[in-house]
Amino acid sequence: MIKMEIWKWELRKIANLGVLAAIVLLGIVYYYMFPSFYIQYFRNGPNEEAEFALSAEWASKYGVTMESSERAELDVQLAEERADFQEGLLQIPEALAAGISDYDSFCTYKDNYYEQTMASGSVADMDQERLLSRIMNGTNYYRIQTLEGFMNAYDIMVEMAAVAAVNENASDEDDRYTAAMRHRENGLMQSQHIYGFLPGCVWDSTREYGKDLAVWCVLCNVLLLSPALVRDRMYRTRPMQWSSCRGRSVLRVQIGVACVVTFVVTMGNIILYGIPFLRQNPLIFKDFGLESLWSGATPWFDWTYGMYLLALAALIVSLSMAAALLTVFLSQYSANYIPMLLKALPLFVVLGAMAGSWLMDGSFYFRKLWQNAPVWGFCGMEVVLAFALLVCGIVLCAYAVRRQRWAEL
Repeated sequence: MIKMEIWKWELRKIANLGVLAAIVLLGIVYYYMFPSFYIQYFRNGPNEEAEFALSAEWASKYGVTMESSERAELDVQLAEERADFQEGLLQIPEALAAGISDYDSFCTYKDNYYEQTMASGSVADMDQERLLSRIMNGTNYYRIQTLEGFMNAYDIMVEMAAVAAVNENASDEDDRYTAAMRHRENGLMQSQHIYGFLPGCVWDSTREYGKDLAVWCVLCNVLLLSPALVRDRMYRTRPMQWSSCRGRSVLRVQIGVACVVTFVVTMGNIILYGIPFLRQNPLIFKDFGLESLWSGATPWFDWTYGMYLLALAALIVSLSMAAALLTVFLSQYSANYIPMLLKALPLFVVLGAMAGSWLMDGSFYFRKLWQNAPVWGFCGMEVVLAFALLVCGIVLCAYAVRRQRWAEL
């Protein structure tokens, strides 16, 4: 009963209305400054709009990958799209006057105009610019362009897979990759996963939005937990606590309460951030593999996009728990708010701005240890870092509990 009262008291200390109000206000400002961009421009531009729309249509028609027989149907779809483009030109009299009657003649007109513009020192003809814009935005031009790009990527991948089937060790000669990466590439070349079509905009937005969410979760928990133990020293409650055996163990309760609060707050942030993200309909592709002809990124694991989202959420929770443990450890050694602030800022920079951004930047895909690094990362390195940070927090807090048990007043 007494222990439950201590838990309630520690919860009330953390749930300070002033601190909560400040965090909520900061969270609103942060959201509209950073992650909201990737919601507003989830499909950034007409090409990505066309890519998302085509993939969504194919998902209901072909499933999660495109087989060779289904690829043949794309030739028919391309012919239909070109016919629709030609019908759209009939609604633009200026196009017919310029000699544009179909998709091929439009591409020829566009290429000639760009060549003339370059030759004249990049001086644009506004009448022709307006005509090009009207045709591109008033027809299905971007669907055709995107469809042709996908068909070309599919055909190239078929050729690469055929070469890999003849020479199973073909990619072993690629010095750009590590042995583990080459082994993974060889395995993918022999599977149907390489013919997936998860839209590149979905993966890009997931990566960038996840980075901002991880940074915010760390910042939110550091700000929320930092003042809690500092108040004990400011109001001189520590001598009173340490005067009894139960009071000596109060740090364990404070650590437990901090972990519970961190888990609840982090899950709340994930849910709140997930609502606008899921409204963009990325779960249309929840059963898709991460391999995609729309992008050149290669994942380490054969899991679905839905499973990938859960893995990213688990990484964020682990990072937040590590931040909470390290915050509690540091705050007990701060006599007032200023020293704690001087510790909280570098803690946020290391765990949020650096570790959080790095963890979510293409998690579980082939990538360098850092941008332009000479060394490639290894499979599952994100889990290793998150686990190491979590263990570090646990060890330091365990040391603090043990030290407090025998410390003198």
